[in-house]
Amino acid sequence: MRFRCTFVFGLFFLLMTGCFPVPNNPIDVPVPGPDKQAAGTWYGAIMGAGSGAVTGAQLSAGAGPGAWVGAGLGAVWGMFSGLGVDLLEEDRLRREGEIARARELIWVQEVLAEQYARRIELHPNRDLYPADLFFDGDSTKLRDESVVLVEEMARMTKQSRPWSRVVIASYVTVEDPSSAYATHLTQRRAEEIALVFVREGIEPRRVLTQAVSLAEPILIDPYDSKSRYRQAIELISLD
Repeated sequence: MRFRCTFVFGLFFLLMTGCFPVPNNPIDVPVPGPDKQAAGTWYGAIMGAGSGAVTGAQLSAGAGPGAWVGAGLGAVWGMFSGLGVDLLEEDRLRREGEIARARELIWVQEVLAEQYARRIELHPNRDLYPADLFFDGDSTKLRDESVVLVEEMARMTKQSRPWSRVVIASYVTVEDPSSAYATHLTQRRAEEIALVFVREGIEPRRVLTQAVSLAEPILIDPYDSKSRYRQAIELISLD
């Protein structure tokens, strides 16, 4: 009878492990998803229940009540053990996200510090940026890493000029300033940055856009490439 109980609970354990997806190494292999699918918790519960059932059946009387007790205690112990694995994994992923965010902010501060130093020397009354800080080539979509830069610019604008209207001007240097493509490029870029400003809490009525095509670069930086400012972005306060 005891052998029969052991066989039954061993079979129960195999069936349970087949019902749930279990990673090869639940401690080292992260499971995608915001809740990690409770992989470690389920794995620990199933393993604990199975081993507890087998052990309890071997130590119990012929009717096998010890198997049920062992399964229950093993499941509880295994579940808490697996929950600890999930919590450690979540903490690791959270820390990795914080480190990545810190690196982004360090890059943003370096870029802004360089731009402000350049502004003091070359154009103290204008807030000009080369467009390649935000866009690749003739793209109208912000680079992923540049979104953080624009968010910080919006935050600083909101703090320093809380009631002013701000114009986001986009410049491009072309042989034909009336080019429809140049107008489309500059307008879409200005709107792309304006969307981030609005998303960061600046009222839409305070964010304006302007597309400008020029025959010559808006700025020549003697310390940089002469073509660096052939495409540029400028923030202009109106009030």
